[in-house]
Amino acid sequence: MKTFLAAYLGTLYQARHADFSDNWDEARYGPEPDESSESHNRFVRWLRRAGILDLNPSRHLLKGWRYVRRYLRDLQWLYARLGDESSRNWLVNLMLFRSLGHRKIKLPTNTSENWRLRQLAFSIPGGKEEIDLGFLGWKLHERSLESFGYPIRLLALPGAFYTTFVHQQYRCETPEGVIGCSPGDVVIDAGGCYGDTALYFAHQAGPEGRVASFEFLPANVAVLRRNLALNPGLAPRIRLFENPVWSKSGEGLFVSGNGPGTRVTPRSQDPAALRVETLKIDDLVARGDYPRIDFIKMDIEGAELEALKGSEMVLRRFRPKLAVCVYHNLEDFWAIPRYLDGLGLGYRFYLRHFTIHPEETVLFAHAKKRPN
Repeated sequence: MKTFLAAYLGTLYQARHADFSDNWDEARYGPEPDESSESHNRFVRWLRRAGILDLNPSRHLLKGWRYVRRYLRDLQWLYARLGDESSRNWLVNLMLFRSLGHRKIKLPTNTSENWRLRQLAFSIPGGKEEIDLGFLGWKLHERSLESFGYPIRLLALPGAFYTTFVHQQYRCETPEGVIGCSPGDVVIDAGGCYGDTALYFAHQAGPEGRVASFEFLPANVAVLRRNLALNPGLAPRIRLFENPVWSKSGEGLFVSGNGPGTRVTPRSQDPAALRVETLKIDDLVARGDYPRIDFIKMDIEGAELEALKGSEMVLRRFRPKLAVCVYHNLEDFWAIPRYLDGLGLGYRFYLRHFTIHPEETVLFAHAKKRPN
């Protein structure tokens, strides 16, 4: 096996002259800045003077090296523990993308087949019902997912339901089998947002499965409840908890941001900030809400490590399958698997990514179940 550094430097060298013009997600970020405009040129000149951007190939090599050099031990540790070559390739490409950007690095998700399926998802006609999210100008429209094999209707952004239902962001094929939600599973959906992932898990888990979905922002909860109402066949399998998951229960945290980017913090400078009470996952089992936990998904804007620390009893007792987002903080790429590895439960790690931009990197993990 190559070292992380050898793989990284080899790919970095190959990318030194790249300039991709078809590597921008306009639906997510709006139009790519017009490089011919004077305002864009002034901005680029400023970035170059600040040392943030330089199109000189040798300087790109230096920039890519500087991005990873202080983290090489951590990145090598993770590289050596990832369970397949695909995961290792993802780690190298994601670090390069995060350091050099979309013009220099094209992620493996940027394929003609992915664009074809994405276009089909975006072409599903929206119903009359519309919700203005007040977030980046986004609006939700009711859509049916029947054409993709799901008996589900929901208010959702096309990009979101493409990632969740078509690309199946929380399912990972590995040499040892599939890590994902299985029929009959009891699932933690940490970061319920508008309810698309809760409905996906309820569908995958089937009539015997159960989903505990955590969402605390009132505006998000209102949309989530509306989506449950649109799916009466799946809604009884889902229980909503209007709390953030954390390392301790009953702790008051402050809310910042809105929409899908909502997060919690122990302190806030905003005197009007909403305060919410935490709930740790261990308490769901300890107080008898659920007899076991089989699968845990987390996408909670950087709170994933704290939430896992509040799941230690569940992890030790049930060894659930895990799908944990690690893209919010660079250090989460290795801090989260280090924490899990330190529990000594035999978790195996896989890394996957589900967009052409830096968001939606998921660490998958599974371990052998304890004998009954």
